Amino acid sequence: MFRQFACFSGIGVLNTAIHVAAVVLMVEVYRIHPVAANVAAFMLANLFSYWANARWSFRGSHDTTRYLRFLTISLLGLLATALLSALANALGWHYLAGIALILMILPTITFLAHRKWTWPDDSHR
Repeated sequence: MFRQFACFSGIGVLNTAIHVAAVVLMVEVYRIHPVAANVAAFMLANLFSYWANARWSFRGSHDTTRYLRFLTISLLGLLATALLSALANALGWHYLAGIALILMILPTITFLAHRKWTWPDDSHR
């Protein structure tokens, strides 16, 4: 499980870089509105993350049902990010403390959710 989590974490870092690069390219080069660019970048990064995690973290198969589960967990993670950020703000914390809270909680939760729900049959390889 440690190997899976390490791989999952590395893909998460790479996925963040893909998201940021895609937003910057769309906004700066193609003059796409930042909100639309972030939505498109989220989808691009999410598809990459699904493919990479299926291949390297969980070594599982690809299919529509698994992707929909992956996307659901990703969207719930986005909601949790917003809620944790709002909680930190309501408590009067610095926004970076909110980010730290998110980084301490979300990767483990999403990893376990993918291991148990997205790739339950493949997670022990």
